[in-house]
Amino acid sequence: MNNNPGNASSSSTFPDDATAPAAAQPTSQATTEQASRKADRPWFKMKRYLLPIALVAVISTALAVNSRTNTKTPTSLPTAQAVAPDIGTKVRDGTFEFVVTGVERPGKTIVGKVGATLTAQGEFVIVRVDVTNVGSKEQRLGCSCQFLFNDKGQQFAPSPAVLSTKDALKYVQWISPGQTVKDTSMLFDVAPGTKAANIELHDSPTSQGVMVKLA
Repeated sequence: MNNNPGNASSSSTFPDDATAPAAAQPTSQATTEQASRKADRPWFKMKRYLLPIALVAVISTALAVNSRTNTKTPTSLPTAQAVAPDIGTKVRDGTFEFVVTGVERPGKTIVGKVGATLTAQGEFVIVRVDVTNVGSKEQRLGCSCQFLFNDKGQQFAPSPAVLSTKDALKYVQWISPGQTVKDTSMLFDVAPGTKAANIELHDSPTSQGVMVKLA
């Protein structure tokens, strides 16, 4: 009979040693499966490729937008910059035919009705125009829908002082078909030294208008 306590101790520890590799086996297997999944993952889903792909997409989009911007067809020039007929040329808008006969720069003041003095905030520019009704109905000439443009394309509305000039009645009278109102004054108040380049004439506030070159 062998009652050696050392043998009993040795036999009791053997199962623990034998089960140690079994406990580590699930972890090892999980690591292997994870590595296998990474190996099988498409290249475009791998983390080291995600940032470069995103950068390429952003750059490509920017280049495409820039290309479309650079190849866009230019729009037409503003009306004030378009080539226009000169002074003395007959032009038509709606049922009115206009002929610009001249441009005057009287300065800071002009003589109004009954000898009154009219004073500009800047200085006055007067555009002289003959107006003929070429339509079939009588019509009035609008005093608020004629526009002056300088050499930079800036637009100036008529001065309200025009209704205090000797030509005020030409804006309230009815113009019969075939009738011409000569030497109508179109008055503008502009900054001193403004270069009057064009005038846009209208038969009514809603018409398209026609441009005449003044200089």
